[in-house]
Amino acid sequence: MARFDRSILMFLALGLGVVSCGSGTAGKGALSSSGASAGGSDNASGDGGAGKTSIAGNSPGSGGDDAPPTTTKRSPPGSCGIADPAFCEEFTTPEPGGPSGDLDEKRWSFARWGHETRQAFVRNPVSTIPGTMPAPAALCGKPFSNVPLEHDVAICDGIGVDGLVSAQLNEVYDDQGDFAINSNRARQLFDFTNRTGTIMFDVDAKVNPCNLGHGWWIELWVTKEPGPIPYHEAPGVLSYPENGFGINFQGLNTCPQGRNATEVASVFVSKDWKVLHSYPGWELEHDSDADRCITVQDQKLNRFKILINKDQVEIWASNFDDPTNLHRLAVAKNLDLPFTRGYVHFQHSAYNARKDYCENQTTSGVQTYRWDNIGFDGPSYPMPRGYPTANNTEPDIDGAGGRMYGYFVTDKEWTVLPIKGVDLTNAMTATMSYSFLGESPRTILFRLNGGPEHVYPIPALTDSAGGPRNGTRALTNDIPIEELKAGDNTIEFKLATPPSNTEYVANVDLDVQTSK
Repeated sequence: MARFDRSILMFLALGLGVVSCGSGTAGKGALSSSGASAGGSDNASGDGGAGKTSIAGNSPGSGGDDAPPTTTKRSPPGSCGIADPAFCEEFTTPEPGGPSGDLDEKRWSFARWGHETRQAFVRNPVSTIPGTMPAPAALCGKPFSNVPLEHDVAICDGIGVDGLVSAQLNEVYDDQGDFAINSNRARQLFDFTNRTGTIMFDVDAKVNPCNLGHGWWIELWVTKEPGPIPYHEAPGVLSYPENGFGINFQGLNTCPQGRNATEVASVFVSKDWKVLHSYPGWELEHDSDADRCITVQDQKLNRFKILINKDQVEIWASNFDDPTNLHRLAVAKNLDLPFTRGYVHFQHSAYNARKDYCENQTTSGVQTYRWDNIGFDGPSYPMPRGYPTANNTEPDIDGAGGRMYGYFVTDKEWTVLPIKGVDLTNAMTATMSYSFLGESPRTILFRLNGGPEHVYPIPALTDSAGGPRNGTRALTNDIPIEELKAGDNTIEFKLATPPSNTEYVANVDLDVQTSK
């Protein structure tokens, strides 16, 4: 069990490479195309695509300045607790068989981060750990054993906020002794231009009762670009969204209600890959000391309401034992958001929960969260058609019985990922989103169906001395629609220059925005 006490920086010394991306300043729109096979330089300037022809720009599907035509509402008024819903998900119909288990991948893009000792993007089979706090984890209301990748996301019945049986999304993982995330992005655009938008969701928002710096919690993110696993900073993860906003419900262990309560720990805003604001919870406005917290309990849902505009967010939520009675937890002002149209992500984060011990019990490194009634208001747009790539099938190299779901990428040959059954009817634009873990500086090449190579110098993140910073990144590239074909396609990745450590792509997902 000693490995559970290592930070990611310790196991990086064993040879796992992580990225602090190349020092080019290009965002998602700055990629180049070339018929040559090398394309781009990984020198300190990170210019990558110097001399190439730019082919990219903002696409409606990625939250650019131009939106697709609006459509009629898909959900009746009042769905998901919203008067005028643009999106409402009640998880009534399981859609098994894809990389995200029972989740409907036409409506959702699901992404994971986790690792074993020597290998990233690995998930081990997950089991209930008896005798752990706050209660041994359950999946679909029962103890479980050796649940493998993809079966760790299930839709099953639970008790809703109204006290009645309700279909809910259950997602579970073992943090495997370090930092890990499950992230679920609605493909539907959320537009709060010139207004205050509303996001609603139900979840059992529990936190580690010890709360000594380790445990599990939920986060909400809204990002202009659809890059997977938007985050602020954690061991091995620096996936700042290019432009985004996040709320961390990790709690501060200071609630007057005691340990079984949580609050807003931070509010985060990024712009052009840089931190614009990072407000700790104690700097937010609160109506009262007690109102800043909610009580929580495993398998008991809290209801959340987020009211957001360009400048301010109000965060409302309920106690688990009075789940339909919401009160205001906090107000964050001076957001200065650099966008008003984007994508909503619902995240389950964890960090080496086994390391915390209190009340004569160890905290469980395995945790399940249950989500229900997720929705938001605003104009309704055509739902982008979503095509996730399949998870890898390689076993983990540490012999833990797990599976690698990401893919190695090198400068020697193309890493080829199939995308099945693409429908291009009424297609306007296409966007590829993915996680990348590699060296710095770094330029990545990609192509579709063996066509022209595109060169992408990954934007840099640097420390206070100007040196590279390492961590998984959340990336988005516009895809030339003419390079896709109806039916089966391939997306291929390659590095521009040789790496000195292992590098990966994962959570690769294609969105095709249509006009109707």
